[in-house]
Amino acid sequence: MKVLKYVLLFVLVIVVGVVIYAALQPSAYEVTRTRTVKAPVEVVYSNVDDYKNWEAWGPWEEEDPSMVYTYAEQTKGIGGSYSWDGKDGKGSAKTIEAVQNEAITNQLDFDGMGTANGFWKFKPVDGGTEVTWGIKAEESPFVFKLIGAMMGGYDSMMGPMFERGLEKLDSVSQVQSIAYEKEKNAWSMSEITQKTQEAQNFIGYAHSSKIDMDAMKAIFEESMPKAGAYAAKSGLQPQDYVPGAVYIKWDEEKGETDLVIGLFLNKDLEPAEGMELMEMPKGDILHVSKFGNYGTGDSQAHTALMQYMQENKLSMNGPMYEMYVNDPTMVKPSEIQTDIYYPVK
Repeated sequence: MKVLKYVLLFVLVIVVGVVIYAALQPSAYEVTRTRTVKAPVEVVYSNVDDYKNWEAWGPWEEEDPSMVYTYAEQTKGIGGSYSWDGKDGKGSAKTIEAVQNEAITNQLDFDGMGTANGFWKFKPVDGGTEVTWGIKAEESPFVFKLIGAMMGGYDSMMGPMFERGLEKLDSVSQVQSIAYEKEKNAWSMSEITQKTQEAQNFIGYAHSSKIDMDAMKAIFEESMPKAGAYAAKSGLQPQDYVPGAVYIKWDEEKGETDLVIGLFLNKDLEPAEGMELMEMPKGDILHVSKFGNYGTGDSQAHTALMQYMQENKLSMNGPMYEMYVNDPTMVKPSEIQTDIYYPVK
């Protein structure tokens, strides 16, 4: 009996020691892992952005194949969410911040085991995408601190799971990148039509640029979000405008263009400071819809319009303009729609 008594006392001392050790552990923690995933950033970001994709690469699947997932109506982008129920408990995740192809922040609730923020960073590099996956919290419940202490600390508890998740994300993304590259370069166009276009107003920011994809991409990324934010602040709904650009000058020989980037209005709106108001008159136009990534198939579409003009003895009667009909982040690359208009006489 004395031996049993000493054994129980020893066990009690160990338990008390572990409890005291756990209680002294910091409440705040941050754990991160980084890996270069051999796939384009668009593919990797998409796999993380949509919670429905997490089953394909989530490391917890291997530990608990019986885990049940419940998806909200929206599963990607800011506001997207899902929940899970497994052998180790329940939880939920919600996206609270997202910058396309750059970063994502998830709000995590572990149902009695504390809350935390998961975060992702994506950086295109030679050979793929550098992905950082992490988690951090300011406060941890005692039971979480206890588990962490028994497993050698927060980093030892969660780090290997992140490493395995990034490894699986790499494998899944590499397979998907083959189809993505084909989709990325796919494009098509509608038949060219000639019709009368009603008068409309356009507001936007004027720029002069070299005819260069990188330079023009930079000014579009600067001006288009500003124009959209102004419309939203002014109370316009998505159906009240169409993003677009008017090309005042396009000089292939000098490699220069003057353009205005902004919004074609279906509802009256005064231009913001720094914006121009252009009144597009009623008149005959040539129209074609090009489907595909911005910059893919554009030159072929313009060539087809110019050939049509030549064959039908038409001439330009104003600046060419484009309308960007759908959100490129919400459709496949081959479904991105650009409507091109040539005023003619």
